[in-house]
Formats: sequence, C-alpha cells, structure tokens
Amino acid sequence: MVVSQRKGKQPASRLAFAVHVGILAVLAAHAPVHAVEKVSSAIAQEFIAFHIPAQPLDKAVLVFAEQAGLQVLFDSQMLRGLTSQPLNGDFGVQEGLARLLGSNPVEYRFTGERQVTLTRVSAEAKGALALGTTSVTASENGNGADWVYQTPQAVSVITREQINKRAPRHAADMLEETPGVYTAVDQRDPGLSINIRGVQDYGRVNMNVDGMRQNFNVNGHQHRNGVMLIDPEMVSSIEIDKGSQSTLGGAGVIGGIATFRTLEASDFLKDGKEYGGRIRAGSGIGNMGNGTYFNGGGVFAFGNDIGDALFAVSERHFGNYRSGRQHAGNLGSQMRLKDVRPEAWKSWLKSEVGDAGSVTRSQMAKFGLNLPNDQRVQLSYLNTDSDSNDAWTYLKADQSGYDYVRHSKNNLSTANYAIDYSWNPDNELIDLKAKLYYVDTQLDRANARHNATADNAFGAYKDRFQTETWGGLVQNTSLFNFDTYGQLSVNYGLEMYQDTFTPRTNKVAAVNEQSLPYVEGANPSGKRTMASLFSNLEYDYNGWLNLSGGLRYDRYRMEGKTGMTTYLKDVRRYEDGIAIVDNKPATRTERFFDVDRESGHFSPTFGIAIKPGVDWLQLYSHVGKGWRPPAVTEVFMSGRPHGGNSSERVFPNPYLKPEESKDWELGFNIFKESLFFDNDRLGIKVSYFDNRIKNFSFMRYAVAMPEAPIPSLTDLSYANNLEDTRFRGVEYQLNYDMGRAYTNLSYTHMIGSNDFCSPDYFMGGAKKSGKTLKSVIERYTRPDGTTGVRSVREYEWLDDPERNGRIGCGAIMGNAAYMPADRGSLTVGARFLERRLDTGVRLRYSPGNGKDLNAHSYKSLEQAMWPKYSVYDLYASYWMTDDLNITLVMENATDEAYFVAMGDVNNLSMARGRTLSGMLEYKF
Repeated sequence: MVVSQRKGKQPASRLAFAVHVGILAVLAAHAPVHAVEKVSSAIAQEFIAFHIPAQPLDKAVLVFAEQAGLQVLFDSQMLRGLTSQPLNGDFGVQEGLARLLGSNPVEYRFTGERQVTLTRVSAEAKGALALGTTSVTASENGNGADWVYQTPQAVSVITREQINKRAPRHAADMLEETPGVYTAVDQRDPGLSINIRGVQDYGRVNMNVDGMRQNFNVNGHQHRNGVMLIDPEMVSSIEIDKGSQSTLGGAGVIGGIATFRTLEASDFLKDGKEYGGRIRAGSGIGNMGNGTYFNGGGVFAFGNDIGDALFAVSERHFGNYRSGRQHAGNLGSQMRLKDVRPEAWKSWLKSEVGDAGSVTRSQMAKFGLNLPNDQRVQLSYLNTDSDSNDAWTYLKADQSGYDYVRHSKNNLSTANYAIDYSWNPDNELIDLKAKLYYVDTQLDRANARHNATADNAFGAYKDRFQTETWGGLVQNTSLFNFDTYGQLSVNYGLEMYQDTFTPRTNKVAAVNEQSLPYVEGANPSGKRTMASLFSNLEYDYNGWLNLSGGLRYDRYRMEGKTGMTTYLKDVRRYEDGIAIVDNKPATRTERFFDVDRESGHFSPTFGIAIKPGVDWLQLYSHVGKGWRPPAVTEVFMSGRPHGGNSSERVFPNPYLKPEESKDWELGFNIFKESLFFDNDRLGIKVSYFDNRIKNFSFMRYAVAMPEAPIPSLTDLSYANNLEDTRFRGVEYQLNYDMGRAYTNLSYTHMIGSNDFCSPDYFMGGAKKSGKTLKSVIERYTRPDGTTGVRSVREYEWLDDPERNGRIGCGAIMGNAAYMPADRGSLTVGARFLERRLDTGVRLRYSPGNGKDLNAHSYKSLEQAMWPKYSVYDLYASYWMTDDLNITLVMENATDEAYFVAMGDVNNLSMARGRTLSGMLEYKF
C-alpha cells in the first residue's frame, strides 16, 4: 500500500511524524461493524478538536490519524470507493472514529496503546472479510512525490532521496530528471539559472528559496540573465510549478515557479526525538575523482513542544577536470574550428579544463517557537558564498592547442534573512501563513587588464554588482465543507517585493568609452517594486470533479535614471549638390531619461479535471494569463557589454512594454496501486503545453539610433517582439515502483521556432530632407587661402515615417534565439538486502538540435550548438545500519564528450568525463 498526499493538503513530513501507515493481515471473525476492543483509559479521556470534511475514506483516515496522534493500520485498496462522514468538533478518539466511519462496512480495533487497526467486512456484515498481507513502502523509499500524479496541474518535485543518490556538484544537477526544465550550465560558475518550458531570465521564472525571491542578475553574454546561488546540501526538496499562477509566488511570472525548500528541524526530530542531525562527507576516488575534492556538511537540530532550532554548515571544493572524449564527432566541425585546426582541436579535447576550481561554503540557522493556539514563529538565516573564475580558450601562438586564460576572479555571495509566522487553529476557515524577508546578493569581480588598441585598452579593475530584495507575503486558506455536495478551498493573499540594483566599479574607462555619458558598465542602477493581490478557488466534488479558478492583480513601479549619446541635426546642408557634414556638423546631444512609471494588470486562471468513471485516471486542462513588467537591466542598461577592442554599445529603452502571456495545457494523470503485484504503484503524467507571449523582450542587435542613416550592427538594445513568441511542447513523466525494482522516465519534446522582429529605429528618429529653407550663392575660403563662390541649399530635416516603420527580423542575442533541444532521462534501479542496498543506472539523453554544428554561420550572432549525447551514470547506496550510509556514483561512465547549451555559442563549458565519487552519511 502506498500513502500519498495531494498538493495543498497535509505536508508529508507532518504526516510521517504523526502516523505510520501499514496493513494488518489478521481480522477478527464474525465481529459486528465498528466492534472495538476496550480502549485504554488514558486515550478514552482525551478530547480532540477534529476538522475533517467528507472525502474518500482512506484519505480521511490519514487526516484523523494525524489529528489524533495515532498509528492507523489499514489496506487502502480495501477502502476504495468508500466516503467518510464529516467530523467537526471536540470528540474522544473512539467516538470520533465511529462518527468518521459512519455506516461504512469497516471495523476498527485498538491493537496497541496508540494503535488502531481498520478492516473491511462483507456487505452482509455477517463476518469479517479476510484481507491479504501488504507490506509498507514508506515515503523515504521514494513515494514522497506521488501527489504529483494526482494533481491536475503541471507540477514536478525533486525529493531529498533523489538528490542524495547522486550527490550533485552543480545545483543544476538536481534538475536533470525534471520534464520541462532546462538549465544554462557554466561549469565554472556555481550560479543556477532555470528555464521552464523555454522561458527564463529577468524574473519570468520565480526562482526562490523558501519563498524568498532570488532576483539577482548580471548581464553577461545573454545566456544567463538572472542567477541564484543555492547549496544542494541545504535543500530538502524542490517543487516546480509550470505556467502562469494565481497563487502565492506568481507575481510577475510567465514561465513558472521553482521553489527550493531548505531543511527543517522537524526533518530530524521525528518519533519523539529531542535532538538529531546528520554528517555527510564526500570526495572523488583516486585518479577517477576528476577534480572532486570535497563535498559535504553537517546538520544539528534539537527541540521539543516549546520550540526547536537547526544549525547547518557545508563546504564544497572542486578543481580542474577532464572532459569526456568518446563520440567527440557529435560536437561537429565548427567548435574550436575543428575543420581548420584539427590538431589544436584534438589537444583541446584531451587537455584538462583549466581555471575550473571553485569553493562554496554555506551556513544556515533556524529558530522556531511554538506559541499558544497553534501559532508558530520562525527566524531563519541562510548564507552561501562561492569563489570561482572566468576563463576562455585562446589559440596558442604555434597553433598546437588552446590555453585557458583567466579574465576575472569572482566572489558571489547570497545572504537570506526571514521571519515566518503561521496560525492554524481548530478552524477550517483559518490556515494563515506570513513571511517577511531580505535577500542581499553581491558579486565582487576582479577583472584582468585588457591590452587592446590604444583607444580601447584599460587596466585591471574591480566591479561590485549588488541586488537587494525586500519582500513580504501573507496568505490564508479557508475550507468550506458542503457534505455530499463537495468541498471548496479558497486561497487568497498578498505578496510584495522590491529589487534595488547598485553597481560599483573602479574601472578607468578606455578612451572610446569616455566619449559616452554612461561608462559604469552593463548593469545599471535602479529600483523596481511589485505588489500583487491574488485569490484562487478550488472545488472538489466527491473526488471525481475538480474545478479551479483564480484572479491576480499585479502592479509595479520602476524608478531610475539612464541616458545615451546621440548626434542630432536641425537642417541638412548641400554645397554644390554635395551633402556637407563637416561644415555643418550634427550636434552632440546627451539624452537623459528620468524614469518613474507604474501600471497594473489583471490575470485570471481556470482549470478543470475529471475522473471518467475510474479512480486511477484523471483528465485535466488548465488555462491562464500572466504579466511581467520589464526588469531594471532591460530598461536602463547602457554602455559596453564587455571589455576588449570591440565596438559594441548597448543603449537603454525606457519605453519597453510589459510582456503578456496566454498559456494553456491539456494532460492526464494515472496513479494506480497494486497494479501487477501487491504494493506496486504506477504514476504517469503527460501534458501538452502552449504558451504565447506578447511583447516578448529580447536583446536586439543592429538597431538604428535617432537620425542615423542606417542601423549599425554593433548597436544593441532591448526591444519588444512584434510577433507572438510561442513556446509549446509535450512533457512525459513516468514512475513505476514495485519495491525491489523501480524505474523513472522523463522526456521533454519542444515544438516549433520563433521569429523576433522589431522596428530598426527602436526609439524612432529616422529623418529625411524636407522643403528648401535657403538657396544662395556664397563666397568661401579654400584650404589654400584662395576664395571662391558656391551654391548652397539647406533643407528641412523631417521625420521619415517610412523608415521609422521599417521592421527588422532575426537580429536576436540570447537563449530564446533557438528553442531548447529535446531532453530526457531514464533511471532503472533495484533494491537488495532487505532494501538497504539501492542500485541503479541512469541514462541522460538529448537528440540535439542539429543546427550550426557543421556550418559556421553568423546569420544570427547566436549559434544553436547543442550536440546530441547519451550519458550513463551508475549509483549504489547502502544503509549498513539504520544510521550509516555509503553512496558510490560513477558519472558519465562511458566518458561521453558533451555539453548542454542554452543558445549561446560562448557557453562551451564541456561537462565532466568519467568521474567516480563516494559519500558517507551518518544520521543521529
């Protein structure tokens, strides 16, 4: 039998603490319905406030067990098709259970001090119906995600067990098996950027830690505009909600929500323990360690009914590594110019990836206090600090290979502070949660000097990029029970946050940069404030019909200053029929924008789900709208995007419009227990999704500045796409577990491509000659000192509607230039030695996108270099005792040469080759 919880119901951790669900194979013969053995006097004197609406009986019994603090033993298969009676009020345990069961043909017996056994009797109630023995599969063995297959929405979860099996090096490794989720991975940079169904960057996906938004971004080469720093050692689970949301966390979101939940004291204080924790230490093994030096940490928690505390630390050390070498032909002929310099390419492939070392340290502390009337307050602090380097490959002078040359040394740190409050009294109308938080993320970057041409050279310098986010949220959930007419859940609340960007630098600008009024770099200062009211209603009728509808109102305000240098003319002058610029030059004009604007938007959602006559199949559909105002960087960014002797310039766009999305999906869930064997279970989730975004913001190159005669290839600005930007595809997710063996499958298939079009003159200002203002013969002095006469005409300098309306397409930089390639994973595992030994193999696969691998084309600046790959990982986890575990993992067992790209040709961070590592864990 498998116990599962549906999203939004009682948390699995609380359930595990309150109830151990199983099955008993012995029934009392010829016992009347509800016949009981005498309950102990201690339990009989207890009166408990129950709040349990009518629902399927097996689920109602689980809620009863938690509220009563009992162990309830039963076979969920035998309770299928039965519905509980509502139970509201103060009752003794025995009376409460009898009321809950009502007239159902179920017998209960107290078989221990705090243990109850349920059995089902025959319809004639003449005797007990014998039940077969069914073993228990606890949530620790992998069933903590079963609710995903019973939730009529696009949601995925990564459990702590999944994370532990493979001891991830990069935070992105935790998401490898999640359908619809991609990550732009830079192996040198521990920062994480999440893409959901093709959508990422600038808050389109709400990346958060325990509800605290991680809105830091530094504009790079467009493959990651928005990163978060999270240590896998601190994570208890990850939940991915895809598409627009009318619940908490959906403000300004059009792609989805990625929530990283951190460890809690309750995770280590189960079964009445007053202290507990764990120690984990891992390392690479021998010559196959491949740059894995240390990965581990410790957690200690203590507490009682009054309160609890948790302390955690971790440290991670990684160094240079060797990439894979097999099937290198999949990388194509253009990467590192293999077709031009084959020997240098071979040397690069076989050499160690340089300057890849990083050190990450994390500390976390939480203090919780349980107050009267079911209230709780918790203070939390989480800090993660990481040192890493940026390097690029340069051809050696003798062209025999490539060297890794460092161009910056980075320290990225994130400090999260929060105070949480919850109130969940014995009242179905109140389940209140509130939070205040502050997130401070800083990147200190020491940049190398650049010896370019004289006018473009600059010395070594330091940058600091800082994002401060203040946030607050409050939500409440009210339940309304209509007995046989179903149950209504109403969730409503408010969330607010404010991002402040404050860059600093001591760079002495190059000569060419000094000609511009803004030289502080590509990350501007500014502030954006978001506030959102939301409500979501969910109606469930007898378990077979589910309706949901929500409405969100978002409002934002953006404040900041930016500017640009342009050259403007009042008239155009011709001398002897030749246009003259030098004699009548355009006037240098520094245009400044003091931006203070705000607006709001309503966004609805609606969902429907039905079970068509069988309990194991659910069909569902969901539609919704989303809205994302532009980010500070998109609006105010000005200056050179990077160093060097290149002439690129980025110009601000204070007129950038908010994005509006319309997304819908159609899918089905299958969740079936005891399908082929007793206690096995099958979960399947398949969905088709389609997300259309209006005014999608992208980095447009080859824009034209006001009064410029034509667009310049090296001028860039953010612009709104005039075409609808569409991300659509199909997701597949399957899990089958029969106890001794199991398998997990996930696959994402993306469909179609997008066109990106915007006006060449993104701010207008195209000009043309008008009527003649002056036509004269004038005397002038030649350079040799002699005089002469010439005809002069001056014309009006007028707006040019035809050129102002000219549209350019395809000039896009960024990860959205190409649709992400299909990607999937397949895991097959088996358990031995009374399931203490868990072994398995995982295949990670992508067919690639088949573009640009053998044709070096700069039709677009971006190249879709995403090669195909098939990577096999092996793992084994053995619990030698209940407290001591050893894990061995061999990643990339076949030494595949591969990398995962996200649309940026410069993000060529080859993944690790064959790597063997181990982890020891001790729990106490």
